[in-house]
Parts: sequence; C-alpha cells; structure tokens
Amino acid sequence: MANIAFIGDCHLGFRHRSKVQRLRDYALAFEDAVSKALSMGPDVVVFLGDLVHHAKPDPVSLRTVVKRLMEAADRCQVVVCIGNHEIEGHLGTTYAPIYGDVHERIHVLSTENPEAAIDIGGRRYCFRGFEYTRQRESAEEKLKALSERLGGDVNILCLHQAIERYLSPHELSLPALRRAAEKYSLIMSGHVHKHQAITEVSDITPAYYCGSTERVSFNEAGNPTGFMFFRGDRFREPEYVPVDSATMSYQRLEFDGTPEELNALVLKTIESDGAKLLRIDVSADIRGDAMDVRRDWDAYLADRTMLEVNVAPKTSETEVKLERAELSEDLIREYFQKAGSGDGELEELCVELYRRYAG
Repeated sequence: MANIAFIGDCHLGFRHRSKVQRLRDYALAFEDAVSKALSMGPDVVVFLGDLVHHAKPDPVSLRTVVKRLMEAADRCQVVVCIGNHEIEGHLGTTYAPIYGDVHERIHVLSTENPEAAIDIGGRRYCFRGFEYTRQRESAEEKLKALSERLGGDVNILCLHQAIERYLSPHELSLPALRRAAEKYSLIMSGHVHKHQAITEVSDITPAYYCGSTERVSFNEAGNPTGFMFFRGDRFREPEYVPVDSATMSYQRLEFDGTPEELNALVLKTIESDGAKLLRIDVSADIRGDAMDVRRDWDAYLADRTMLEVNVAPKTSETEVKLERAELSEDLIREYFQKAGSGDGELEELCVELYRRYAG
C-alpha cells in the first residue's frame, strides 16, 4: 500500500499587486509544502496543476520549481498535472511536459500521455488525468474516454477542473463525474483553492479539492493553505497538512459618523490586525466633508506586504443627492491639502491653469 501526497495550486511567479515580497511568498510556501510532504515518507507526490502562475514563468520561479521537482523525484515518484495558468493561447501549448524530461521519475499527465503507471509494493497504481480543458463538452468527452479500460490495481483520477456547484462556470457536471467515479479508487482535483471534500461524488468514491499552498486574492483570506496526505490507501481518511504562507485578512466594516471617527476606526482596525496582507472595505455613511477621510495609509506599511483601504459612501436606494461646488483657487488648494499628496508643483500648475482658463 502506498503513501501519497497531493499538492495543489502553488502559483509561483504570481506578481500579486507588483509586490516583490509576494513572489517570495509563493516560492516559500511551495518549498515548505514540498519539504513537509517529503518528510512524511511518500511513495508518490502529485502536483495538481498551476505550479506556476504564468504560461511563460520567470526564470527564478521556473528554476525553483524544477529544482524542487528533481529533489522530490530523487526520493519518490512524482506526478504533475497541467493547470489553466500553465497553458498558453488557443493552441493549448505548455512548458509543463518538459518536467518529465529532466528526471525519469517525473510523470506529466498530458493529452499525449494521460497515464502514469507506478508499481508500489507489488500493486500497480495508475494515475490518470488530462490537462485543463475549458469547454465543458470537450472536458466531459476527455473524462469519459480517460475512464475506459483502466488497468491498475488502484486507479486515481487527477484533475484540474471546475466541477459543478464548486465554481461557476464549470467544465465538469456532477452527473458526468459520478458516471466516471465508480471506475476510480480516489478522485483529486486542483483549480479551486479551498480544501474540501466533493461530497456529491464521495458516496461512490472519495473525492477532494486539495486546496492551495498560497492565496492569490483577498477573497481567499479565510481559506487555509496546505496539502493532503493519504497513508496506506486509506482514501477516506485524509490528513490535511498546513503550510507556512503569508497571513492575510479581509475586514468589512459598516460605519456611520464623522470623517474623524472613520479615520480612527480604520486606524484601530489596522493596528489590531497583524496580517501581512490586509484589506479593509468600509461601507460608510459620512456626516461631514468626505475630503477629510484619510486616503494615505502608507505610514502603516512598514511591517506589511500589502495594505488596502477602500471607503465606499452609502447611497439611498431611492435618491442620490449631488452637492454642487463652485470651483475656486481656494477649493483647489483645499483639495491638495486634504488629499495629502505633497506635490506642490502639481498644485501650483492646477492653480495657474485655473487662473488662465476659468470663467
């Protein structure tokens, strides 16, 4: 019986908001996942797609991936799926099959080679899968063809697809997946970044979304990061292993009060939330001059990778009132003072243009 680790959606090379530290975060989380998986004594490590975020990854990220894949292959068998981020253009080209050329124990599941058959302890484990396919009809045809004439003692379906009810739009319907499920001992998928059981199929065959090693948006702030590990073919008894990833928090606030009170609320929220990546969205009823709402929070970036504060004024569902302001030199200077831009040259230019062309 085999020990198998499944690692999904590492997204190395993602330039999240152009932050250099985010490039490091994805690499560190990936390396932590691989190290922890190898420490658990796997016979096979399966990567469920989107190892990299771009079809043409940057050299540093690609080197990190290849180095770690080779390290893993020196110790066990490695299976790699191809995700949507690794496919370029309408021709569906990808660099991923090259991984299989650098080590004999790295197997890439592609259109040309959809199966990796591995002998472990006298049993044949067949890992079957196809690269990410966007069109539903095509994806379901591939799944049907893939699920015919299975020859392993243990057959494992490895996907990187959106399944009905878990992501919209989806490429695989639940009826199509249920028809295939009876052919397999285990179904694993990447693509959805939240670790969870695919319960609509699990009555036939245990099925899971593996989750991701690092988050790619603030909408994923509440998702854990990690990978899945199965010991001795106990496919209904998975272990979820957390990995070290950048802390992320998404705060949604309701507010009714003065600009000064709003500034104080945002400041308190920032200082009480220690996440490296923090987004604060405020739905605000502001009683006073909205220009007095602070916009420059850069002073609180010293110990953070990312800080985003968004204030959206509430509006009546039945009526929106717009206050007309007369443009003047004093109003222009007031704007620059309250905006806190510190750009004196731009301020003087705007004043000069007003003097020249107003009226």
